[in-house]
Amino acid sequence: MFSVFRQRIERAGLAPVAPQAVDTLPPLPEQALAMPRLQLDDEQLQADPRAGFPFPDPSFMGGEDRALAHLAQYLARKLPHSYKATRNGLYGIDYSSKLSPWLACGALSPRYVLQQLKTFEAEQGASDGSYWLWFELLWRDYFKLLQCQYGRRLYRAGGLPGKSAPPHDAVAFLRWRCGETGQPLVDAGMRELAATGYLGNRMRQIVASYLIYDLQCDWRAGAAWFESALIDYDCSVNHGNWLYIAGLGTDPRGGRRFNLEKQTAEHDADGAYRACWRAA
Repeated sequence: MFSVFRQRIERAGLAPVAPQAVDTLPPLPEQALAMPRLQLDDEQLQADPRAGFPFPDPSFMGGEDRALAHLAQYLARKLPHSYKATRNGLYGIDYSSKLSPWLACGALSPRYVLQQLKTFEAEQGASDGSYWLWFELLWRDYFKLLQCQYGRRLYRAGGLPGKSAPPHDAVAFLRWRCGETGQPLVDAGMRELAATGYLGNRMRQIVASYLIYDLQCDWRAGAAWFESALIDYDCSVNHGNWLYIAGLGTDPRGGRRFNLEKQTAEHDADGAYRACWRAA
């Protein structure tokens, strides 16, 4: 279980080795050099102003320089202190760290993030919020360790417990994918995902729960759709979270079913998120 893993790590005082700079890289393979360059016109390069991660706004483009700049400004504005309180937000940029796309593609080192976070805590003081950033980085490592430990077992229909294959309703899945379930909060989340390639963690859990438990669909179909849509797709993290919601991983609670009314009241009481992503 993650809680046991976390407690052992913290009791042992373990920390990753310091990040190391790479002076040189091997040349690109000839096949990569021969690939045609992707050309985008100005209209395609316009970021959706509603997006939680507004790629391709210049500040949110790929690459190490942008990743380091984003992390630096996030720390400079002392946002780690508010992270725990805001991390479940649905709308805006600053409710979470937004580091995941750069972490997912390798443009940002988690070791470097932790090093900078520890420096921040030494200078600005530790808090529940800064601890929670470390907590989330640890979840990322945990999911990667599960991949090493269990491998293909994680991808079976019944997950680690080896349960029977889940049901699947292809028509209901299509409605979910297109944001046409009739549930305003779920549909808003699915429209944001399709339009921007991003979705906050709370919304990812809400729409996953709805697909699995309310629509009685195969969790693997949801995981595959996220894989195709997310700009921050990370195989182990994506799959680990779907297993967690479906109750087919290492969590002892046997799944996480979210009450839509409660989630709406807690996270979108004023309806701003639903209004933002209402169907045209």
